[in-house]
Amino acid sequence: MEQWDILNEFREKTGKTWIRGDEMSEGDFHQVVHIWIMNDKGEFLIQQRQPWKIGWPNMWDCAAAGSVLIGETSEMGAIREAKEELGIELKMEHAEVMFTVKFSRGFDDHWLVKQEIDMEQLNLQYEEVADARWVTVNEILMLVESGEFIPYQILEPLFEMSMSSISLRKASLSDAEELFAMQKKVFQPIYEKYQDHDTSPVFQSFERFTERLQIGDYFKIVEHGLLVGSVHVYPKSSGIMRLHMINILQQFQGKGIAQKVMRRLESMYPEAVSWELDTIKQEHRNCYLYEKIGYVQTGEEWKVNEQMTLVHYTKTNSFNHLKPIST
Repeated sequence: MEQWDILNEFREKTGKTWIRGDEMSEGDFHQVVHIWIMNDKGEFLIQQRQPWKIGWPNMWDCAAAGSVLIGETSEMGAIREAKEELGIELKMEHAEVMFTVKFSRGFDDHWLVKQEIDMEQLNLQYEEVADARWVTVNEILMLVESGEFIPYQILEPLFEMSMSSISLRKASLSDAEELFAMQKKVFQPIYEKYQDHDTSPVFQSFERFTERLQIGDYFKIVEHGLLVGSVHVYPKSSGIMRLHMINILQQFQGKGIAQKVMRRLESMYPEAVSWELDTIKQEHRNCYLYEKIGYVQTGEEWKVNEQMTLVHYTKTNSFNHLKPIST
């Protein structure tokens, strides 16, 4: 008997559970995962569904997929599904959620795992999986064209993100010291410019930093395998996501990394009705960046000192249009 946690439209647990096979109520959602495994050649591991599977029988699909069970996180669900269907242990230190699709009955996290898999070590789940193989992007597109691969509408952004040099890796407490030191390095020039003694992250304690690290989602920004920055987001309230802080090391600034990261974040939280952030009014380049991607000043301002004023921005556009299956 498969049980799921019931979520509301803002991806919050409601306290209710659902047994697979029962009818879901209007407004109820659950968590789903799709796992895309890519090797060093840029090939994807795909599986063929058994002919008796309900929904897309005989068709090729991503490496593994399924619903997250009661008490599991999305990551735990991804690990379990890959183990059950293929018999492999995912290396989640090389994994990230590329985006999340909100559909009529759930939220679908699409995980990218960069990992080499020995095909001889696969243990295919007979009830679910008929075959598995490595294929190129072009081969997947050919299978879609011939009607042999599930026609996901998200394939174009999926392939684009999977080939990107920029990754967002979920930070953990083991990363705290490195990220804390980087934050101080990034904000030291800002402090020297504005002398914001009371608000500067330069003076944040390590204890306070580790507390922040565990609120919402804190990501390491990695480019070509190098740590170039970090970003912290969290739900301020139902449907409102706050971009609390984005740090890019000085030598990597001006390359468009922050803009790519912010657009990527919007695709990861389709439950967000709006986003908000605060920034320094006198930093015109930052204000231009936020306004360029759709943020609007609300008119709220906080004077920190004679040199520095904080301004509040919000974005309420409908920015996540990803859909799971073509119609």
